[in-house]
Amino acid sequence: MIELHYGDVRYLQFQHYHPYPELIHGIFTRLGGYSSSPYQSLNTLGSLKGGDHLPHVIGNRQLVLRALALEGTPCITLWNVHGADVAVFERHEPWRTDWARLSYFEQHWTAEYIRKGDALITRERGVALALSFADCTPITFYDPVQQAIGIAHGGWRGTARGVVLATLDAMQEQFGCLAQDVRVGIGPAIGPCCYEVSEQVRQLFIGLAQFEEMPTTSRYRGLVRESAIFTTVQLPDRLSLRLDLWQTTRNQLLFAGIMPEHIEQAALCTSCHKDRFFSHRAEQGKTGRFPTLLALRP
Repeated sequence: MIELHYGDVRYLQFQHYHPYPELIHGIFTRLGGYSSSPYQSLNTLGSLKGGDHLPHVIGNRQLVLRALALEGTPCITLWNVHGADVAVFERHEPWRTDWARLSYFEQHWTAEYIRKGDALITRERGVALALSFADCTPITFYDPVQQAIGIAHGGWRGTARGVVLATLDAMQEQFGCLAQDVRVGIGPAIGPCCYEVSEQVRQLFIGLAQFEEMPTTSRYRGLVRESAIFTTVQLPDRLSLRLDLWQTTRNQLLFAGIMPEHIEQAALCTSCHKDRFFSHRAEQGKTGRFPTLLALRP
């Protein structure tokens, strides 16, 4: 990956997307925004129920768009639920496109306009896709043949439910994408060095347990089981079970048919680098979210 800046704002780009001038993308650090601690400083998560000051959140979102020369571009997002549902954006469908305006928070939420899900795909041009992260894995997709893009939110629950597999299936079904054409970027996320999980998590991945709600689709269960990478670390008082989200995500991509040379991985742990990225685990849940954006030029 390469690091770029816009004033004090710092963001990362995948090198293997640079041959495609029609594609705009960025994975932002937490640096260069308006928010105060514990959301310091480029936090893009806000709520009417509390947390960061909403004008700061909106200012940060507008900064992000300006950094990518997307100011004034409609921008859409999802209400993440840690599942594997994939939303398809089409202009004729009702969508809220005001991610970077205060109206996004002032207007009442309705299922028609702010969709729930953990992956977002489109072939529409001139609209930005945005999802925000703090330890979960940002996964970006681009098919230069079908001119289709997508972002997935890969926390452990979504990964155990096969969100990567579901995203690629949706791109094939909706746009005719072939796995061998798709370029994928795996962004900064909590690493196996820091991601301690419970035995219940391991059982959900390997199929010894199932989610009570939104169970893993049957056709993904075998691939999820085979993809999962767990290790143990001997601590002074106990064994610590660790999940390698990075490699598990990569394995699922490979199982889905993505070419190894078409996968670029940041290999940056958000917990180790909480000075650069928000980390829900390292900051005990009191933190912000950094955004990942993807768009096709008009």
